[in-house]
Amino acid sequence: MGEIKHKLKNLSILSAFVLLSVGFLILAMLLVEVEKTLLTNAQRDIAFQYSEVIQGFNAEKVWGNQFVFPLSERDGKMMWLYEMGMWTLPPITYLACFILAGVVFYKSKIRKPLMLLTVSASKIATNDLDFSIVYNRNDEMGLLCKAFEKMRSALESNNREMWRQMNERKKLNAAFSHDLRTPLTVIEGHLGILQKYTPKGKLSAADAMQTYTVMAGQIERLKNYVSSMNTLQRLEDVPIVRKTISTDSLIAHLSDTAEIICSDKQLSIVNTSSAARISIDLEIVMQVFENILSNAVRYAKTSISIQYAVDNDMFSITVDDDGTGFDDAAIKSATNPFYTTEKKHDTAQHLGLGLNICKILCERHNGNIELSNGIKTGASVSVRFGTTE
Repeated sequence: MGEIKHKLKNLSILSAFVLLSVGFLILAMLLVEVEKTLLTNAQRDIAFQYSEVIQGFNAEKVWGNQFVFPLSERDGKMMWLYEMGMWTLPPITYLACFILAGVVFYKSKIRKPLMLLTVSASKIATNDLDFSIVYNRNDEMGLLCKAFEKMRSALESNNREMWRQMNERKKLNAAFSHDLRTPLTVIEGHLGILQKYTPKGKLSAADAMQTYTVMAGQIERLKNYVSSMNTLQRLEDVPIVRKTISTDSLIAHLSDTAEIICSDKQLSIVNTSSAARISIDLEIVMQVFENILSNAVRYAKTSISIQYAVDNDMFSITVDDDGTGFDDAAIKSATNPFYTTEKKHDTAQHLGLGLNICKILCERHNGNIELSNGIKTGASVSVRFGTTE
């Protein structure tokens, strides 16, 4: 019984409409027959009151043109009403059953999904996407609700991504503004020296040249910051172009690159991947891999180890070095823009954007980056790339 009820609920709109129409049509036909039978019997009951007991019922005495016993005024009206009922009740019955079929059809197939879609559309119009549409039927309205839910989910995902990008850009702008203050302050200070002492002739040519050199260095630093900002802004819009490639060829390509970059270090490589082929954007993976590997080379003392793995639709690369490792502040903030542990005079070359770029690219590839310290010593950086859309 439950299975039949389930099948009836999942009937298509057309099938349900036809089924209800036929059902209520049959019901109307039965009701009309019952009405005719009841009205006919009621007429006969009146007629038998005017029939002779011995001869029995004689229709001509009641309904004929010449009858012996004329009907009373009350019975005549009743006979007329019954006769009118014979003509008027059938179309009324059919119309009532048709309306009833429409009501049942609307309540069973249209009302609930229509209400869900109307309420959902109102919420979406006000940017309220924190809800879900649940209508577990496989008819056309069920498919429409599922499509609407898919659209809502996509809008929510896009909004979350938009807010994430906005927050990231706010942090980036704040970091950029903060790091601009130092070179601007230095330039402003040296301009003040030039303005104060040059007119008085108290500034020698050597001092003026030294001041100029410092200012030129700070201007170059500003140029690097601006160029880096433009790079980070573009990374948010980098398209991910996936291609299905052989896992072995990918790892061989990565390992060849690692041997070149780590030529002056001891290199060990472990591959625990069992997948034959994976779908990735090779350019993105290579850019992230080269970035974290270059960092490892800078901080490693003698050795670097690399581990490849594919698990739960993720391709991961872990790079460990035997350097000093991350301190607590670096583990929390190293992936933020312009975070660096370099000395001030080195910041023109190392702006602290490498790991932030890796983070952005990993997230664009449905993955992430994780920083930690090795069990014994050194830093460990794991990057993951989603292998599905």
